[in-house]
Amino acid sequence: MKNGHIDFTEARRISKADLHEWTKKARPQKHDVVLSRRTNPGVIAVDRSGRDFALGQNLVLLRADGKTVLPQFLRWLASGPYWWEQIEKFMNVGAVFDSLKCADVPRFQLPIPPKDEQRAISGLLDDLDDKIELNRRMNETLEAMAQAIFRDWFVDFGPTRRKLDGASDPVEIMGELVTDPDRARQLADLFPGSMGDGGLPKGWAEEPIGRLVDVAGGSTPSTASPEYWEGGNHLWATPKDLSKLDGLFLFDTERHITDAGLAKIGSGLSPKGTVLLSSRAPIGYLAIADEPTAVNQGFIALRPTRSMPTSLALCWCRENMEVIKAHANGSTFQEISKKNFRPLPVIGGGEPITAAFDNMVAPLLALIRTRSAEAGTLAAIRDLLLPKLMSGEIRLAEVRRPAKAEEAA
Repeated sequence: MKNGHIDFTEARRISKADLHEWTKKARPQKHDVVLSRRTNPGVIAVDRSGRDFALGQNLVLLRADGKTVLPQFLRWLASGPYWWEQIEKFMNVGAVFDSLKCADVPRFQLPIPPKDEQRAISGLLDDLDDKIELNRRMNETLEAMAQAIFRDWFVDFGPTRRKLDGASDPVEIMGELVTDPDRARQLADLFPGSMGDGGLPKGWAEEPIGRLVDVAGGSTPSTASPEYWEGGNHLWATPKDLSKLDGLFLFDTERHITDAGLAKIGSGLSPKGTVLLSSRAPIGYLAIADEPTAVNQGFIALRPTRSMPTSLALCWCRENMEVIKAHANGSTFQEISKKNFRPLPVIGGGEPITAAFDNMVAPLLALIRTRSAEAGTLAAIRDLLLPKLMSGEIRLAEVRRPAKAEEAA
């Protein structure tokens, strides 16, 4: 459950028989709301994919019958400030975790607008949410394209292998990832036509990542010293900031540090374009810093260089995440240290190949950034409107009229 939606990417799979058994009481359907009653009590999400799924432990299914609350309005009713007032009222605070009793949910007292207003509110907020979701899916496609290019060039050695297989057309050599013949020819000429020692394209080499990119860490200035935090104007990232991201770029952080706080961090600010890799709790969050950013001790920051620009560092990390995790250690929690990270191998064909890759992938990342920024703006508008619409502070002037009235108009 993330940002109001259910992400099935890493969900566990069950058999059809279990699905049937576990959904006898209630099988999720369109407009149903999934409510978390433990760990993050009160958080809700909806599934708009239409797929079959069963609820895990400590999740509750909410469904509107349409008599008082329209089904499409339920998700917004369970997202506003009045909802959270009721969560705080009924939440049981525990030593280990907070929780919510299922029996308490029907006791919630919530203001319910008239159905015409519900329909108008949900229509407006759904439109904003649809555009946010569209941007997210388009960004997923662009990220997949970038990763496909990386994998073809630096993992499968596709252009070289296709030359070995007898391909002569530049577009074919480049795996049809580049359709312009002149551009494809320029790229194809960069790749050797034979394999050398070690199973790499002739002339290519394997180097430690620490020689190619500036690897930095971070730290936390004393939280007991207000001069390091109050009025801070520098971004300061923790893995928690990345866990909340619904995209690739880090535009802001929960906390900011002052100049005095920054002076306490030996690595200082990492420049815009730095790839931020969480190195513990957990290992593997990835983001691109959109502004100069300082980080805490839970990161490895890959500052871009000519030998390893942002695009290459990002795709290499994604492709080699299991290798990164395999070099972690620790008794309390797994952590990949800078010492263990710097020797990890990077395969490449030199700066001309690197520059060509960056010329292809950097524009994709720029599009991702633009759409992510737009989605962030739309989400801010949605979140600003939601409490005002629910409270009646803002009333939608254009409530849809019945068909006869529209025809008469």
